[in-house]
Amino acid sequence: MKIYYWDYYSDEGIASDTPREADLEFALDVFYGLTDEEDNFFGVVDPKEKSIQFIFVEQDKWLVDIPSPPDFINHQKYADYDECIALIKAFYAGQDIPATNKGFCEVDVKTETLNDVL
Repeated sequence: MKIYYWDYYSDEGIASDTPREADLEFALDVFYGLTDEEDNFFGVVDPKEKSIQFIFVEQDKWLVDIPSPPDFINHQKYADYDECIALIKAFYAGQDIPATNKGFCEVDVKTETLNDVL
């Protein structure tokens, strides 16, 4: 698995176009270390190039986004911090996240937001 992230407060991260190999322990350490800065993000890419990303919205509220190129009708939901940790662990374990976790909506991210769909 590979990860990417950006912390706007510390101005540090790994670009999404050059993700870095990371085991689960390192990935969770990076996620734990992110500050509570709006739009901070963290993503994981599996060997088949599928990814899941987490964008900080506000205290204990993250946008979980599973990109679906080329049409970009993504699976999205809001999750709290603990659910994000569980989803990262599940993704590392190879689970099909939208199929095995409740609450995901299909969002055409080219024309709408998750809030539009909810």
